[in-house]
Amino acid sequence: MVTGVIKNKIDKIWTDIWAGGITNPLTVIEQLTYLMFIRSLDEKELETEEFENMTGEQLPKIFPQSANGQAMRWSRFKDQHPQQIYDIISQRVFPAIKNLKYGKLPDFNAQGEMIPVEDDPNVTADGNTAFARYMGDAMFLIPTPQVLQKIITGLDDLYEHDIADLDMQGDLYEYMLGKLSTAGQNGQFRTPKHIREMMVELIQPTPDDKICENKTPSLLRKQAA
Repeated sequence: MVTGVIKNKIDKIWTDIWAGGITNPLTVIEQLTYLMFIRSLDEKELETEEFENMTGEQLPKIFPQSANGQAMRWSRFKDQHPQQIYDIISQRVFPAIKNLKYGKLPDFNAQGEMIPVEDDPNVTADGNTAFARYMGDAMFLIPTPQVLQKIITGLDDLYEHDIADLDMQGDLYEYMLGKLSTAGQNGQFRTPKHIREMMVELIQPTPDDKICENKTPSLLRKQAA
């Protein structure tokens, strides 16, 4: 069950994303989904490592064992400087999950070039997961390192202190999807910042103009002033 505390924390993350300029609720959910998936990969890897330590058995890994590969793990980058986090996710982690193959992430060389996962002749399928196929046209849209850090801090706090060891992924998505209908009913599908700026540049309104637009007149007047 999604309690009031959990709802408040999700709402806070949602507000931080909106304040950063991502105002379409579908885009908010999409970007959160990517980050939640990135975190879940590291959680799975930690479970694998714990099992290996207990049994001594070597198991396949998701992340490359190189320094660059290990740097892509949530637990390794989450406490770094915001700009470093942003660079790692935008330049390494996000491209890597778009090329996830056979349950493995590609590596990167010293020049930052991706090293694709090698084909496995013993596997008849192409090795791509459903998520990797869906991610083919995905874009990382978090606008600034500061916004990304707030999201990561918020998600980490939520998972560590409120839903640790609980199977609540479905409940979280249900709550976030419920916010879509609320946004529609309240007319809160806000115009993205770059669209507002384009409108102002094209129309060039003055503080004395009357603007007949039912969602963003105050924003246009503010920018015109």
